[in-house]
Amino acid sequence: MAAVDTADSQLQEKKLAITERLQKREEARLIELQKKKEHEGDTVSRQENVTIFLENLNDQRVFLEHGVAQSNNVTKTQLVDHFDDLSSTLHTLQRYVSECTAFLPSYEVRQAQETISNLQSMIQEKRDELLPKKKFAFSKAKKTNEKKVLPSKQENTTKIDEASAVVELAACKFVNQSGVSLSMDSSEINQNDVALVGLTDCTVKLFGSPSAVHIFKLKNCKIFAGPVSGSIFIRDCTNCVFVLPCQQLRIHNTFDTDFYIHVTSKAIIEDCARVQFAPYNWTYTNLDSDYQLSGLDRGRNNWDKVDDFNFLAADVASPNWSVLPEGKRTVTWN
Repeated sequence: MAAVDTADSQLQEKKLAITERLQKREEARLIELQKKKEHEGDTVSRQENVTIFLENLNDQRVFLEHGVAQSNNVTKTQLVDHFDDLSSTLHTLQRYVSECTAFLPSYEVRQAQETISNLQSMIQEKRDELLPKKKFAFSKAKKTNEKKVLPSKQENTTKIDEASAVVELAACKFVNQSGVSLSMDSSEINQNDVALVGLTDCTVKLFGSPSAVHIFKLKNCKIFAGPVSGSIFIRDCTNCVFVLPCQQLRIHNTFDTDFYIHVTSKAIIEDCARVQFAPYNWTYTNLDSDYQLSGLDRGRNNWDKVDDFNFLAADVASPNWSVLPEGKRTVTWN
């Protein structure tokens, strides 16, 4: 009888062990199934976000292409405002693309960047066609008693008003300082406009990804910036060093200045002399993530392709700018 009880007890233990194993296996299966459902849900959500992004991008592309196509029907007095509106819309689209890079596949990011670049070129080409800049030509020798034409009061007032507008509109700014080191971090400048105005003997470091940077009237300064998703505008600067990456770079009235740049379109200079260019080479801790946020294509850098609006000859190098020789470049920055 005892032997029978022992056998029953052993059989019961085996059944319990098998039941426990089956329960654990079922629990594991259910957990794995839940994980799979959550993953599928996340995948569907990401796919929906990508689809919405592509639809929005396409809508804005069509809108801008239509705007460019309608430019010929705009009256000449309204052309400047018309192109400014197109550029503003494109800038908003650039910011939207930058904000969406976190969930976009790398292929879609590259395609979006190419779309932005093509739209930018399209707008600029149409603007140059309908609002051409005056071509410069050598005039005959002037009489020795002819007076030198000085900038008018109105021109000076225009520059002052422009600087005031830049300072007023920028979310982040350094203004009228001398002999100091200044910096801003990503929490301040990411996706915001930055203004640097009236600085002398200053070093400025911008850690992050601004949407645009406006630089006006600097002397003997060193400016370092993280990747800028839009444009950098530089005017009236002397004996400075700029180390910065951006989508578009425009430089006016600047002299004796070195540029270490990463620019995905061609840099443009006007009324400049003795400016030199080299590849961007500043590094800091979060540079990679800032590049991702900006949407700039790191594989595309036109640092040595510069358009000089004061020198239009296609077969002769401009005397106003040059490549900074490798032996004279700063390799590391303290």
